[in-house]
Amino acid sequence: MALTVLINDSNFNISTGQNIAYVTTNTTGVYKFRFLMELTYKIQGITTPVTKEISFTQQQNQDGQAVFNLSEIYKSIVTPQITPSLDSDAPTTTTASQKGNIHTLPNISGGVAKPFSAGLPENSTGYEAFKGVANVMTLKFFEMYATTPNGTPIKQSTGGTQEKTMYMFWGRGQEDEGVVVDFVPYQLDGSTKQFLSSNYNFDGTNYNVNIGKNEYHTMSFLNRCAINTTAEPYEISINFRNSSDATLGNLTFLNNATNGGTFNVATDDESFYQFVGVGLDNLQKLTVDGVNVDGTLPDSVAGGRNAIAKYKVFATQQSTAAPMSDIYMFNVVSYCSNYDQSRLAYMNRFGAWDYITLNKERTDELKVKKEYITKPIINQATGLSSYSVAQINTAYPLDVAKQGMMTTSVAPQIKTKMFTDYLPEDKIEQIKDLMMSPQIHLLDGENAKALILENSSMKLKREKNRGLFKYELNFSFANPKFRTT
Repeated sequence: MALTVLINDSNFNISTGQNIAYVTTNTTGVYKFRFLMELTYKIQGITTPVTKEISFTQQQNQDGQAVFNLSEIYKSIVTPQITPSLDSDAPTTTTASQKGNIHTLPNISGGVAKPFSAGLPENSTGYEAFKGVANVMTLKFFEMYATTPNGTPIKQSTGGTQEKTMYMFWGRGQEDEGVVVDFVPYQLDGSTKQFLSSNYNFDGTNYNVNIGKNEYHTMSFLNRCAINTTAEPYEISINFRNSSDATLGNLTFLNNATNGGTFNVATDDESFYQFVGVGLDNLQKLTVDGVNVDGTLPDSVAGGRNAIAKYKVFATQQSTAAPMSDIYMFNVVSYCSNYDQSRLAYMNRFGAWDYITLNKERTDELKVKKEYITKPIINQATGLSSYSVAQINTAYPLDVAKQGMMTTSVAPQIKTKMFTDYLPEDKIEQIKDLMMSPQIHLLDGENAKALILENSSMKLKREKNRGLFKYELNFSFANPKFRTT
């Protein structure tokens, strides 16, 4: 007997893409034949990972094969990541001294600021368990059959067993993609490769990103691993510049275990997907030690943070220090003080966080729902006949309001409405991705408040439409500001 399994195990996979496995066999002369698949994955714990297993069977179709549609399984395992991990590859016994959200990287662990975070948080057991944006899964395929017509199908553990290792991360599949998604543009082995985020506005030379001087921002990239061995994101380099395009200072930090990142070609773990904090507020939290982090922090460049008009972010390789990615130019903008500054974070189709700041009118609306019971102005147990007029006026003086209704429950809810300016093409693409995102956060200082976007449709710009669009976005808060009383 022999099993043949066709599946995309030689490249990265997106959880909601076309994740199909075709399984065939040459086994004949058996009864009640089934294909059995066992899927195992890990959730990190404080000291050791927790292994989970899912198994199910599939019958042969009329062509003698089985088709496994795995997307429904994958998307229940990998989820959007909202918290950073302590280290990139292995669980530790050290609990983070600071529990923050993913946007405020670096995470502080053992007094060390870690600018990187792997795609699967640690300390994920019990009530706080969280699966994270990335996972490595093992799929084992078996034959299962009986040798007699009335027998019970039994798992065949020897012979044609097939085992596949899948590198899976949360994402959004698209119509024009087949089973195998082309990740060559994102494998950082050359100067024309991309990060997984901040890819909206390319001017032919750089990707342009607008950011405020006190705003947080993260980027994500595919790290070197067993199926991405040519990638070499050895170091992240920052080049600070003033309005005359003169260099004010440089900052570099290594993609190593001390900084929360690492290469791990030989080990199947979630370090193949990395987050890194690159906003000025993120970078200022780093500690320069001359080895793992080297250079000048934003507030220490010539003229201080206010002198920074823009800065470059790119990955470099170890051997030549040459760029291993495209250049991302962060333009430091000043927002209009006449309007609210609302920094929104949302997940793009690769499970990476992208950001947009809305600097137009914003309105908040408080809605209050109350429930009442009727409260009589006299004691019904005694009855009206037991009271004289004088007694009633004594118990309920004429100059005191008599409450006929009493509130038993107050449920307040705040909704917020944000307006955009007339948007260019790249900003419209951001709003479109924001609408499709499963997670939207409103960044308020170091707090990330989860929002629910209530818009269900938006007007899209066609290729030949040269007009500028503006949008009204209606949100409610996932966690209420005021609790029900």
